[in-house]
Amino acid sequence: MLVMGCGAARPGTRSPDDRVQAPGITVDHAVAEGTGDPPSVEELLEAAQPEPPKPSRSAPPDPEPLQLAEQWEYTVLHQGGEVKVEGVRRLLFPKPVVTERRMGRYAIELWIGRELVERVRFDFPGLGAEEPPQTGRRPLHAPLSMTEGAEVRARVRVPASPRARRAVLVDRATDAEVELPWPPEAPLPPPTAR
Repeated sequence: MLVMGCGAARPGTRSPDDRVQAPGITVDHAVAEGTGDPPSVEELLEAAQPEPPKPSRSAPPDPEPLQLAEQWEYTVLHQGGEVKVEGVRRLLFPKPVVTERRMGRYAIELWIGRELVERVRFDFPGLGAEEPPQTGRRPLHAPLSMTEGAEVRARVRVPASPRARRAVLVDRATDAEVELPWPPEAPLPPPTAR
């Protein structure tokens, strides 16, 4: 609120309470409003925490890691922005091996119906910090992308769960899914040359 006023007093005249009366401006404002109590540590931490990102697909949490001696090693190829399985081989260990838990943009998931049996996350070497490509035109000052011309392989060990009925290769950033044969009894054919 802004209130302006002009009085008829002459400069230099004094009022009975010894104040100079002159034209002036009155501005309502609030400085440092609050209860007077400093915020608690919990309030400061809560205010500093960004909102957690909402999952783009309704994915269940990772199940308990499986512990099996029989494993499948997938060789996954990232080429020209596309991800595909290049080969699969069977591994048999003398003792059961616990599935590793990692963070990663990609995952191979094993399912039985609507139940997630196992999820093995992974990333490609050198491409873990890349953002998913945007659709449309690329901004003029966009950072350089390594994914466009990259040809990178990753080896992913997946337990040979006898319960699983299907396998899916998932790009968790774009929600793209590729069905994989399960169990992969025969290795996939070698990639064809371009």
